[in-house]
Order: sequence, then C-alpha cells, then structure tokens
Amino acid sequence: MSTGFDGCDQISHGIWSSLPANERAASYDSIARGYDLLVGNALYNRVVWGCPKPVYRKMARAFLNLVPTGPMVDFGCGSLVFTAPEYRGHEDRLTLFDRSLAMLRRGQKRLPKGRFLQGDAFAPPFADGSFAGGMGWGMLHVFGTQSDYLRSLHRLVAPGAPVIIGTLVLSGHAIGNRWLKMLHDQGEATSPENQQDLETAYARLFTIESSQLFGNMLFLQGRKND
Repeated sequence: MSTGFDGCDQISHGIWSSLPANERAASYDSIARGYDLLVGNALYNRVVWGCPKPVYRKMARAFLNLVPTGPMVDFGCGSLVFTAPEYRGHEDRLTLFDRSLAMLRRGQKRLPKGRFLQGDAFAPPFADGSFAGGMGWGMLHVFGTQSDYLRSLHRLVAPGAPVIIGTLVLSGHAIGNRWLKMLHDQGEATSPENQQDLETAYARLFTIESSQLFGNMLFLQGRKND
C-alpha cells in the first residue's frame, strides 16, 4: 500500500493538491466558515437531524479501533468539525481528502499535524487498494447512491478492508426529512433516499456488518467484498 502524494503540488505546510491550479476553487470555499458554525452546532444536530454530536465522535473512534495499523482515508473529510479529537494520534496514517481547500484549511487548524490532500472524489489520485480502511462522513447524501462515490471508495481500499459511511436519509424524524428535502431543493443534496436505498447500494460493494440509524443519520459499516 502506498499513499504518498507523489505528483501533487504542496499548497502550504501539510496541505497538497492533486488538481491543476486553475481547478482548485470549489463551491464550498465561500461557505466554509458558515458551514462550521451550523453543522458543528450541538442543538442543530440534535433537533434537526436527531443525532447528538457525541455520536459522530463515538463512531469515528470505534472505527479507528477496527484498523489499528495501516493507512486510512477520510474520503471527503470537510473541516473535521466532528472528527478532529478522535484523529489526534493517528495523523501519520490518515489521508484527509476533500475538494475544498477552505475546508481543508479549517480542518488543519483543528488537526495541525494532519496530512491534507485536495482532489476530486471521482478521480482520486491513488492506486487501487491503497488503504487499509476508509471513511466517508456526510458525503453520500450530497452525491447520492447513483454517483460513483461508493465505487471510488471501494476502489481505494484493500480487499476485506473496513469501510464506514455516515449519511442523511429519510426516516421517522419529520423535521430532518423536511430539512433534507429543502437541501435538495437548494441544490445542496441529492434526491433524498431512505435506509433501504443506502443499504442496497452499499451491499453491492461491501458486506454490511452494522447499520445504525440516529434520527436521519445512518451509519453503515462493513468490509470490502473480496
């Protein structure tokens, strides 16, 4: 397995980019600060999505324990607003990958020793099977199961490697359902899907070991099919 950033440009200390200079701007750059303030708010998560903030950290911590050695990727890491405390001490084996440089810079403030790489989730600059484990927090409800996001993540991890995703779905939590549909109407999320949709798509590529729903937030954990 190799997860070096060969061929990528170093933007600043700890941050690289695999994209050409004229393609490095991203839509999330202008809203990174506002995203942090909203998405990182405990009341917002509990009331709107029905998922208390400690759940995100618990899931990240438990997953890291499943992969005690070897390189891992957070595939769409954002600003690490939930995960930074759990990632401390694992920086040397974590690749923190996102399209938005502004998000990566905010993430670096939370995890100064992290290794951050800007890139395209649908054309990631890694060889097949580069990682011993993969995580995708809050990405699949943006792209949807009809996109190549899960297939990209599947390609990046080794056979049998654990993979977890956290994604918003339609559920019995009415407030979150309305918000998820609003995000779709505003072009910030794909057409809302339910738990069964996600499990079906995930099971095509990974063996499901755990499916846990907290309000509208679904956590699917399993392993890459050999």
